[in-house]
Amino acid sequence: MGGLLRPGSEYAMPEAELTKLAGFWKNIEASRTEARRLLREAGVPDGFKFTFKNRDVAMPYQPVGIYLIDQWRKVGLNVTQVVQETGPYTADLRAGNYETSLDFTCDFMDEPDLQLFKYLSSDKSPANYARYKDPVLDDLYLKQARMTDPAERKRLVWAFERRVLDEMAYQWPTLWWQRIIPHWAKLKGWKITPSHYLNQDLRDVWLAKE
Repeated sequence: MGGLLRPGSEYAMPEAELTKLAGFWKNIEASRTEARRLLREAGVPDGFKFTFKNRDVAMPYQPVGIYLIDQWRKVGLNVTQVVQETGPYTADLRAGNYETSLDFTCDFMDEPDLQLFKYLSSDKSPANYARYKDPVLDDLYLKQARMTDPAERKRLVWAFERRVLDEMAYQWPTLWWQRIIPHWAKLKGWKITPSHYLNQDLRDVWLAKE
């Protein structure tokens, strides 16, 4: 379970705080009941139809898409998935040509300045494909970036997360995954990179006879 920062990292919101946010409750039926209530409050009729654009890549897009559609239907929403090749999918995402869409992110280090950037106002972050503008988030971002006290910085980062996920519900993380790499004893000189966004250097990799 994780919010906007990698679970277990220094600035990640702890589970005890995260489960206080709507949608992160451990009682799934209570979450669905609350979702239906919020939909009614917003004037969304039962059976409301919309499209969901997804990327034509097996992992993790296909299973995540199936999961999301199943969960939406359980709160009375009627979803049609549109699966696209990476080029058209990315173009539509960047242009805002979608009703709902699945985004992805991967950073090379656990640093709030990097991981929170995409959630800034769209005129400050080209990676904000939800296209909202929120000066409260922009202010919190600058404050946490300048804060030198780790405990106070955590408080500001978590306030940023609460704003995105709970108070405004702009964007939602669906999953966090970690690289699982099996190691063969005969493979020498291979070093794992901290992110699959970083190029793998194979110059010093070799196979031992024994």
